Amino acid sequence: MPVLRKSRFVSGFILVILLGCQRNIAHSTSVAEPASDPTTTITDIHIAPVVIRSEVKRFGINIAGQSFYDSGQMLRNLVASNPGFEGETWQSILRCATASSVRCTEANQWNQWPADFLKGATFEFLSGPSVGSTGTITQQDAANPNLKDDGISLHFDRLNTAPLPGDFVVVRKTIPGKAEAGWWPSVWAGGTIATETKDLAPNTPGKQALRLTAEIPGQSAGVNAYFDSLAGHSFVQLRGVYHVAFRAKGLGGNNRINVAVHRDSNGQTESMLNKQVSLSNRWQDYTLDFTANEHDTIGTAALGFSVGGGSVLLDDVSLTPARTSSNSTAFRDEVVETLRELRPGVLRYQDGDHLGSSIDNLIAPVAGRQRAGWSERTAEQGGIPIGLPEFLALCQAVGADPWFNMPSAITPQETRNLIEYLSGPAGTPYGAKRAAAGQVQPWTEVFSTIHLELGNEEWNGPIFAGTAMPDPVIYGSRARLIFQAARSVPFYPSNKFDLVIGTFADIPDWTTKELSHSGAYDSTAVAPYLFNHFNDDSSNEAIFAPMFAEPERLDSVASGSMYQQANVAAHAARPAKLSVYEVNLGTADGTASQESVNRAVPSVAGGITVIEHMLLMLRDLGVSTQSIWALPGFQNGFANTTGKPEHETSPLFGAVVDMGGTTNRRRPVYLAEKLANASILANMLETKLTGANPTWQQKKSQNDQVQLDRVHALQTFAFSEGASRTLIVVNLSRTGTQPITISGEAPTGPVKVSVLTSEHIDDTNETSNKVAIKEMTLPSFHAQTPYELAPFSMTVFSWTGR
Repeated sequence: MPVLRKSRFVSGFILVILLGCQRNIAHSTSVAEPASDPTTTITDIHIAPVVIRSEVKRFGINIAGQSFYDSGQMLRNLVASNPGFEGETWQSILRCATASSVRCTEANQWNQWPADFLKGATFEFLSGPSVGSTGTITQQDAANPNLKDDGISLHFDRLNTAPLPGDFVVVRKTIPGKAEAGWWPSVWAGGTIATETKDLAPNTPGKQALRLTAEIPGQSAGVNAYFDSLAGHSFVQLRGVYHVAFRAKGLGGNNRINVAVHRDSNGQTESMLNKQVSLSNRWQDYTLDFTANEHDTIGTAALGFSVGGGSVLLDDVSLTPARTSSNSTAFRDEVVETLRELRPGVLRYQDGDHLGSSIDNLIAPVAGRQRAGWSERTAEQGGIPIGLPEFLALCQAVGADPWFNMPSAITPQETRNLIEYLSGPAGTPYGAKRAAAGQVQPWTEVFSTIHLELGNEEWNGPIFAGTAMPDPVIYGSRARLIFQAARSVPFYPSNKFDLVIGTFADIPDWTTKELSHSGAYDSTAVAPYLFNHFNDDSSNEAIFAPMFAEPERLDSVASGSMYQQANVAAHAARPAKLSVYEVNLGTADGTASQESVNRAVPSVAGGITVIEHMLLMLRDLGVSTQSIWALPGFQNGFANTTGKPEHETSPLFGAVVDMGGTTNRRRPVYLAEKLANASILANMLETKLTGANPTWQQKKSQNDQVQLDRVHALQTFAFSEGASRTLIVVNLSRTGTQPITISGEAPTGPVKVSVLTSEHIDDTNETSNKVAIKEMTLPSFHAQTPYELAPFSMTVFSWTGR
């Protein structure tokens, strides 16, 4: 059972301990960890004028994808799933378990595609003796969930060379129709909803519109877009002026459409807009304004269109707040403000909705963008992806370099088009597309580096079935082909792009095989998640000691997987920079109770652990480009391996609770990254610890099997840029303060001190703001007067050097 929490502070003295203090060590009452030098309790941190890492970047974050229910509601258009009522494209990568010249059968018996879902699709083999062979699928058999490894079968129209088992094939199909996808349709008494492909608005960028028909008395037809729908929570509070914009045309009857915006809260419907709009018999643009003033309102919200007594065409819908001068992006003000406060060095775009897309679709106008499916878990893609233009504009607005995950099935020609879009003059075909969207200047002139990764977790076949290529040799070869295509473009500035090949963090040998069969890359990237398996919640020490120890075990000792990954990257035939595309706690299964998961995962200790991991990878391994997963995401599933209860959750992976909802609270991992980014400067300096330099022995834990003989309780990271200096000190003691002195390039005079900690090691910000960054300025800092570091804390000293 989890232990009861006990305050470590005496009432009335909390602020002093939180911020730390300088004092005479003779009056110490702290309990030190086992010390390297038992004759002293003080650790001296010596900052040497030696640069160990240069051109250091601030840490980044993933923006993930748009949702309609939690903190993933990032776009200004709150009904962004399919605003243009467009059709669908499909692009999936499959692996043949058995193969012949006329047929390929894959092994995923859980594939959800019905028979002939892919009939008429094109195919292209990506590997094996049939590589480059193309044709049409004449028949597709459904998978058999009752027979192991009996997945779908593809039948080919022609194939001169037979593929082999293990070869990969990409299938592509355009699926027009179903304009109501991404909306919730409703018909009554014979009303109908249909897709219109001929009578379209003159200015629409799309190929479809929605037809609503309910001309007979008593009939009705309509669609609703629901949002902010997670039970018991609100992530978007409607305040101020909003615009509902749409295109419509009356086709007969009363030529009217009802437009409504409402929220169902506490058993009541709160209406914000409810208006009958008379339509012209020609296509016309309409805008309806309303003012909302929600405060702590919880319940599902909706925008609805309905017809009764007539027939209409509807297209290109948006529900947006009034534009503010400080934000010209497609993202909500609160999202942009949250990112500007965080100051990320890089933003990574990995939106699951984009993995099946083409580059042309990703740069298309929003109202003309098609839904793009890829997953074997579904036969319909409900939402459109966030577009590349919107993402790049967001990066520019918040001062971050972009990291874009190219769809894994991207072709060499698409790759060349993408490079031209990003770096070509406005007179080139794809440079002209960029300019037409409002960006005349090449994006390579806006950003210092554009990171382009091929696919997302290509090693992770079970999760990304339909887009993964879980074979390091074949994926490495494919990456070489795509990256060579990128480099062949005349407008490719090699100093502006970082071509990234993703790999499996836990298996360095996977990286070895990938890199040895690849080429033309710049970096390899991993996702070294922490605290994945949570089994021992018997005490705070059982939870947080191994949590704190795991980063050092992975990053700083020769047996650690990240230590080995860095070695593989550095010694490849073509050496690669090592990057981190995702990192966070990954607590997804175990025997821990829901109560323990809720207090451990989003805790102040959890936030400090993640940022210590990132700082260690920077200091000890030279990993400069790193991104937390992710900005949004209220909760994820937790698989309790005891089977009881069946439905636990884990408060992952979002760095915030909400942005513009009822709380605007930041989780400790956000606060830790914010504090780190405020402290990271261009150069990292060498630090050496002498004196106590306490350690502890981490015996083998049932949480991630963490074991390490000497875990350092203090970790230090110093930075310089011009005359500016910072020192980050992390105290990993669960119970004791740690006295330190600073020597060498030590601070003098006024020093700003910023501290992230809290009263209890498992404090969170889930229900109230318990964890915060505290700041103070010490006007006369004396580096050799011992300074007390609070337990489980991250302390930053900032000053102007000599």
